Amino acid sequence: MGIEAVPCAARKAADPEPGREPEVLVVGAGPVGLFAALLLARRGVRVQIIDQERRPATRSYALLLHPGSLRLLDAAGLATEALSQGHPIDRVAFYAQGERCAEVDLGALAPPFACAAVLPQQALEGLLESRLERDGGRVLWRHRLAELHLGGGGAVAVVERLAREGDAVEESWLVRPGVVIGTDGHHSAVRHALRASYVEMSPPELYAVFEIAADAPPSREVRVLLDDPGAGVLYPLGGNRFRWSFQIDAADWEELVEPRFKRRAFDAIGDDPFAYLARQRLADLVARRAPWFTAGAGEIIWSMAVRFEHRLTGRFGHENAWLAGDAAHLASPIGAHSMNVGLREAADLAHHLGRVFREHQPLQTLDGYETARRTEWRRLLGARGHPTPTATTTAWVRHHADRILSCLPASGDDLNALLRQIGLALPAG
Repeated sequence: MGIEAVPCAARKAADPEPGREPEVLVVGAGPVGLFAALLLARRGVRVQIIDQERRPATRSYALLLHPGSLRLLDAAGLATEALSQGHPIDRVAFYAQGERCAEVDLGALAPPFACAAVLPQQALEGLLESRLERDGGRVLWRHRLAELHLGGGGAVAVVERLAREGDAVEESWLVRPGVVIGTDGHHSAVRHALRASYVEMSPPELYAVFEIAADAPPSREVRVLLDDPGAGVLYPLGGNRFRWSFQIDAADWEELVEPRFKRRAFDAIGDDPFAYLARQRLADLVARRAPWFTAGAGEIIWSMAVRFEHRLTGRFGHENAWLAGDAAHLASPIGAHSMNVGLREAADLAHHLGRVFREHQPLQTLDGYETARRTEWRRLLGARGHPTPTATTTAWVRHHADRILSCLPASGDDLNALLRQIGLALPAG
């Protein structure tokens, strides 16, 4: 659709900062969008970031930063603060039927930051937004992308300012950015404007998530369950706090939720947590699937039942509009690949767009972004073949190779190095 199709009547043809159209409009102020906006601003690119929510997330599932993400944050001057607010992770161990079956050592990765870090998404978003404001930028909360028209060598966006409560539109205007970056999640309006598919790569998974206080010593190890009933993971959050996530069947729903709070729909990431899972079910799940966790659960700080999908976009962008993060892909929650690879995508886009707007490079320099992103995600999602065993691979690792891939907190060279520790290798290319 060409830009001439924009219905302009009754709309104000102005930017929120009149007379200064943004060179880049970022739609979505999660971690990936905030990181993209911050890096663009530091490259001297005029950037505006909008989000239809009222504020950053108050609770979220994503909480594990890969070693590669810590390096990216370090380059932006944020890693020290992220680690001070988070909890370091040195090791990932795999359990099945109550037994420890394999482990990988993050400390063996190339420095710097040969570790992962548990940092809840809301803390990461707060850190990024604060640094963006310090650098002179700000998020326009309660602003949404109502329309986006691409074509004719340009982009025209209709931005609406929403009332503090409800969805009433208080004002709307046209914005004509040079490029739009869609980091607006699994219902992405930017992806819709690109007319890009969002293909389901494998069936969705349901998880019961409990954040708890427990009488257990602090740990720097993530423990992953790969049992026949489904996957699970225990994240240490620092101190005596932990997060349990258990994959469940849809049939378990009725038993999981306290009777007075039953409802038919599962929450998806981005919705408010459904904080009424039955306490006894946590004890049952731990006893049956993780008998080695003998610490008594104290307070349940929050809980939810949530659905995770596995999807990949048919295109990452074209000329004036590009996607990053959950707008382009969704993956298994255990390895936190979607957010972490999304941070790298944000850095990649900021690098290329800095060259476009400050070094007058053509937009065609972004064509390599499309190719690189699709290649990586097809590997991560197993579409280019599963990890192959070597002579040193144990029988258990050999049997679970495809499931292990999605659980490791790494991508790129780090992922290859962790797989080699347990005798696996990814197909090249």
